Amino acid sequence: MSKVVLFGGTTEARKLAEYCSRHEILTLVCVVSDYGAGLVPESPWIRVRKEAMGRQEMEELLDREKPGLVLDCTHPYASAATENIRQACIRLGLNCVRVEREEEQGISDRFQNGRIHWVQNAAEAAAWLSEREGRIFLTTGSKELETYSRIPGFEERVFARVLPDERAVGMCRSLGLKGSRIIAVQGPFSFEMNLALIHMTGADYVVTKESGTAGGFPEKMEAVQAAGAVAVVIGRPPRAGGISLKEAVRLLGPYGKTCRRKVFLTGIGMGGEGQLTGEAGLCIRKADGVAGAGRMLDSIRDLCRGKEIKRSYDPEEILGWLRENPQMDRAAVVYSGDPGFYSGAGAMAKLLEQYEEEYETVVIPGISTVSCLCARLKTGWEDVFPASLHGREQDVEEILKTHRRVFLLMGGKDPLKDLCRRLTDQGLGNLRMAVGIRLSYPEERILTGTVKELEDQKAEGLCAVLLERDK
Repeated sequence: MSKVVLFGGTTEARKLAEYCSRHEILTLVCVVSDYGAGLVPESPWIRVRKEAMGRQEMEELLDREKPGLVLDCTHPYASAATENIRQACIRLGLNCVRVEREEEQGISDRFQNGRIHWVQNAAEAAAWLSEREGRIFLTTGSKELETYSRIPGFEERVFARVLPDERAVGMCRSLGLKGSRIIAVQGPFSFEMNLALIHMTGADYVVTKESGTAGGFPEKMEAVQAAGAVAVVIGRPPRAGGISLKEAVRLLGPYGKTCRRKVFLTGIGMGGEGQLTGEAGLCIRKADGVAGAGRMLDSIRDLCRGKEIKRSYDPEEILGWLRENPQMDRAAVVYSGDPGFYSGAGAMAKLLEQYEEEYETVVIPGISTVSCLCARLKTGWEDVFPASLHGREQDVEEILKTHRRVFLLMGGKDPLKDLCRRLTDQGLGNLRMAVGIRLSYPEERILTGTVKELEDQKAEGLCAVLLERDK
C-alpha cells in the first residue's frame, strides 16, 4: 500500500515523484505511456503502473492502495482523466487534489503584429487552417492527428512532431504522412531547437497547446515569433479547484521525513559564453531553482528554463524565496567570477549558517576576473595582490608600497579615468598598467600602457586592472 498515489506522466508528476523519493514517501505513480514511465525516477520508494484506466479500474486500484493523498497531475488537456480520478476518489472518500500547471502570462502582448490565433480545440484549429494556404507544423502530438487530416492538402502541407514510438509514427503513416513529414523526437525543446525545426519545415503556421512553462510553451512561442510564423494556440480547458506545484509539496510534507535542502553558491565566471565550468553547469542544470542578479541570470538563460527564478542578489530576499518554494530541494545562487573573490557569496553563506538544520551549503568555484585577465596577458598571478574598488575603498597607493603587482576590480561610470588621475596626482603616472574591459564578451578589450597613457581611455561598468611597478 502507498501513502500517496500520483496520476500523470507530466513534468509536475516527475518533480513530485522526485520529492517523494528524496523524502522517503511510499508512492505509486500511474501513467499511460512509456514516455510517462520514463520520467519517473528509479527509487525503492516509488512504484510505477503503466496502464490506461477508466473510472472503474481507477476505483479498484485506489481501493486496494488506500492512499492518504491522491494527486492528479495529468496533462492540462486530459479533462476526462481528471473527472474519472475525481469521481473515483469521491466514491471511496479519498483526499484528492488537482495539481494545475502554471500558465504563461502575457503571451499575446509579447507577440508582434498579432501573429497569434487562439482556438478552443483541435477541430476549430483545423477549420481555421482549412481556409488558409501555407505549410503547417503540428506540435500537438498524434492523439488528435486525425482531426487535422481533414485539412485540404494535408499530406503536402503538414509536418507532424510526435513522440518517437511505433504507435505515434504508425498513426502518422496511416493518415498519409510520409517519413519526410514525420518528426519523431522527444522533448524538452529549446528555443534554438524549435526555431531550427520551424525553418526546416518552412512552416507558415505552428499549432501548439498552451502547455505552460513546464511544457516548453514559452520557448516554442519565442521561436514562432523569431521565424515570423503564425501561432495557432489551443487554449486550456477550464478547470476549478487546482493547486500549484509548491502547494502540492506542502501537502506531501507530513508524509515523509525532513531533509536538509542544498543551496549551491555557484561562480559562473564573467558571464560571457564559455565561462561556465562543467561543474557549475551541471549544478545549475540539476537545480530546481536559480537565483542571482539579472545580468548573471541572463547569461545562463537556457540553463534556467523551466526552473523557479529569483532575480536578486540580496541574501535576505533569496532566503525568503527559498522558504516560499519548499518544492526546491536543490537551489543554485549564481555569482559573477569566483564566489571566493569579493563576492556576495560570503554574506549568503554566513546567513545560511544560521539555518544549518534546514540548508546544506555547497560552494562551486568559478573562473575569477583576476585569473582571466592574467591569462589574457599570458602572465601568472601567484605574486599579485588582489583588491577591489568596486563598491568599496582601498588605499591603492599604500598597497603599491609593499606589493609590486596589484590587481583591482573596478566598477562605476568611469572608474579607469578616476583611478588614473588619482595615481598620477600621487606621482605614479609611470606605473605599467593593463586593463580588461568586458572580459569574456565579444566586445572584450585589453589595454596596456602606463597610467598616464591610459587616463583618457573610456571604460564604463566593470573592468579589471593590473598595476605593476618596477622592482
